[in-house]
Amino acid sequence: MERRSFIRQTGLAGVLAAGAAPAIVHAQTAIRWRIASSFPKSLDTLFGVCDVFAKRISDMSGGKFVITTHAAGELVPAFGVLDAVSNGTVEMANTAPYYFFGKAPTYALDCAIPFGLNARQMAAWMYEGNGLKLLREFYANVGIVNFPMGNTGAQMGGWYRKEIKSVADLKGLKFRVGGFGGKVAERIGVVPQNIPGGEIYQALEKGTIDAAEWVGPYDDYKLGFYKVAPNYYYPGWWEGGPQLSLYVNQQAYDGLSGEYRAMIESASAFATSTCSASTTIATRRR
Repeated sequence: MERRSFIRQTGLAGVLAAGAAPAIVHAQTAIRWRIASSFPKSLDTLFGVCDVFAKRISDMSGGKFVITTHAAGELVPAFGVLDAVSNGTVEMANTAPYYFFGKAPTYALDCAIPFGLNARQMAAWMYEGNGLKLLREFYANVGIVNFPMGNTGAQMGGWYRKEIKSVADLKGLKFRVGGFGGKVAERIGVVPQNIPGGEIYQALEKGTIDAAEWVGPYDDYKLGFYKVAPNYYYPGWWEGGPQLSLYVNQQAYDGLSGEYRAMIESASAFATSTCSASTTIATRRR
């Protein structure tokens, strides 16, 4: 076959005439999603992990996969993110899964339990000990695909309006404490309260609660707890290495290309390492 005939029959003539190479991969349709956080925007570590994640996705996709980030209360309440992702109100959420242990105790295992794993042990269990596989089976029941996305490391024991001198001082204490730790604290007389981060200061100031734990010096300082509860204690035995999670609606996830799914996995891991390290550094500086 002569060269001219081959070029004409294969349709390359126009391409070569234009001096352009044929496209190897068709451009994917632009996607725009939302991620709802359980945390206030003032927390540049806890909420910031969403921004880091979204930027990474945008960078990897060349701006074709855009995720807007939303603080607690903007789209859904702080504790409403699980149901919102499950029913498809939003495509994604970032939260502390132990907030939902009232629905099923298993949620606490995806975050932290009293005297449980530290951050490195949690990562080892998730990626090397079948933890992620087991949790994926659990989340499938509510139409969610989960990914680790953030870890605060060991937390503090909280802020108290009055000094604590003995276990007896804990009896009847209205204590904002996250997750399954409250069930254990109940056994020594504490009255656990599950309150979103953005509402803790007002509750302490008004005396609705007597004490509250959150994360550590950096984030706690930003929320101003020291102004209304001057007694600070350590450690938070209920949270040795609480892991945050990225929730993705199963149906929305299934509709993505393999390339975009890989981006979510990679970006969530990147955000975890970046923001977990930032939390540790910021706490030490404080």
